[in-house]
Amino acid sequence: MQELVDKLKEKSILGVEVKANLSISPGKSGTIITKDKKVYGYSLYVFMTQFMEKNNIPLENIYLIKELTDEEYDKILKFIQEEIISKEYECRSQRDSSSIVFGRRESKLFYYPNCYDVNTNENLYDKTIKLIEESL
Repeated sequence: MQELVDKLKEKSILGVEVKANLSISPGKSGTIITKDKKVYGYSLYVFMTQFMEKNNIPLENIYLIKELTDEEYDKILKFIQEEIISKEYECRSQRDSSSIVFGRRESKLFYYPNCYDVNTNENLYDKTIKLIEESL
């Protein structure tokens, strides 16, 4: 299933991912927005926990959330240009987990793990996930 996530990432304009390494259910989950205006969600866990089993949460899952309208898609492209490409970020190390913002803009790949705006100290992941949630 990781291969499918990697293929979606190759077609992405924007995505977010959270990795939990030492937690009760280690793995990663995220959201990917592709060039064809589709929004996907995914989760890839390392092993099954009792909570996951009890609540019928699969070990690996990829699913289509929705297709964006032209207006929603343009809003995301504008966000990428104004809030990601045009700003400077610093990445900070974290121990047990990480939050990543990634994507492609005009054939250029961007990848920001645990990053904060150098001027405002805003967390890039938090800003990005808020935008994505507003679009859903």
